[in-house]
Amino acid sequence: MYSNSIWIMLEKSVNIIGLIYINALMAKYIGPEDFGKINISTSLFIFVQTLSWFGGQNILFKRMSENTKSGIALAMHTQNQRRIFFLLSSSSVLIYLYFFTDIIVFLFGVANGIATYYIVMDFFSIYNNTQLKSKINTITNVIGLSVALVIRFYISHFKLPVYYFTLPIILIPLIPYILRLLYFKYTTKINENRKGAGMYNRHMLFTGGALILSSLSADIYTQISSIFLAKILSYSNLGVYSVALTIGGAWSFIVLALITSFFSKIYSEKDQITVEMLLIKINRIVILFSLIALGGFYIFGDYFIHLLYGDKYMDSVNIIPIIIIGTMFSALGTICYRYMIKESGYSYLAKKMFLCCVLTIPLSWLMINSYGINGAAYCFLIVEILSCTLLNYFFRNKTIIKMHLNIFKLR
Repeated sequence: MYSNSIWIMLEKSVNIIGLIYINALMAKYIGPEDFGKINISTSLFIFVQTLSWFGGQNILFKRMSENTKSGIALAMHTQNQRRIFFLLSSSSVLIYLYFFTDIIVFLFGVANGIATYYIVMDFFSIYNNTQLKSKINTITNVIGLSVALVIRFYISHFKLPVYYFTLPIILIPLIPYILRLLYFKYTTKINENRKGAGMYNRHMLFTGGALILSSLSADIYTQISSIFLAKILSYSNLGVYSVALTIGGAWSFIVLALITSFFSKIYSEKDQITVEMLLIKINRIVILFSLIALGGFYIFGDYFIHLLYGDKYMDSVNIIPIIIIGTMFSALGTICYRYMIKESGYSYLAKKMFLCCVLTIPLSWLMINSYGINGAAYCFLIVEILSCTLLNYFFRNKTIIKMHLNIFKLR
């Protein structure tokens, strides 16, 4: 389990560190205004990705952890279903961008659309994580990011027009997808029988339908501030806020990798006492790494932002500590979310995430209007705290509040 965790951490670190450096090159070159325009299209296609998956990521992870062959069959038989959802949702977003935004936003929308398609089709990364083959994800991501980094460097070096940056956006998911697809085909024995496709699709629709509302609600409450910043203030403010979100959440790849590996064990574990001990352990690890990240930023934060992004983004320094704390609660909330999935708490999750969404929209609007970019950061923190704690505490026999109380017990 720990060996696979290290590989998942390497995969996430390559993704995060590589993307930070790649985005920093681009952000420094084009400035906050155009960087904000790129990020608004990225925010919108996060919704497309969620709609296209239709809750499938967590369902496939759980199924592949429990029964590999059944999980592969479920993933393969539901690919066309995801394609249909992608076509409908991406078309709607692109039509909106074409008529209501400028050409830069639309072009980056097209690039994000193509990139999202390959992300949605790539169930191979989920399979590799569940089968303790995360090193394959790491290697393929390194290759994809390396190619994208070289291209973005040359675009910046030769001062090419901003729309050239659409190419690396597409290549970052495309190259790993092709490599993982080839590896999967050459190393995995699969059953090509198409019988039962209808059963698998109905199962995904039924089970995913219970998750999709919670997933969409999560996207709304995490992305709505970005959308409001662009509408209420400016694309420039959104660019600065996007940098804060990127840096403030960059450290989380470590704990998310550990959470993924812990839950591959938790999903297959039958002994409840062992499950409880694993839950306590991973919660404590998340809190520890959060404190390390917060301390590290207070020491090196100003220098880091100035070096990577330049003076135009220095306003992000004031809100990154808020984002780090909010990210800690987000990671702790991920543990709760995955545990509820283990306990088949889909209905509760849907209701809870919908309530989060309902609370976030007016809160974000009010706080951004009142406090600007700082209001967006505090809104993120408040919602993540509520989502992790109070809104989880009514779940079945108060299991979540008991889990949180156990974190602080010595045993």
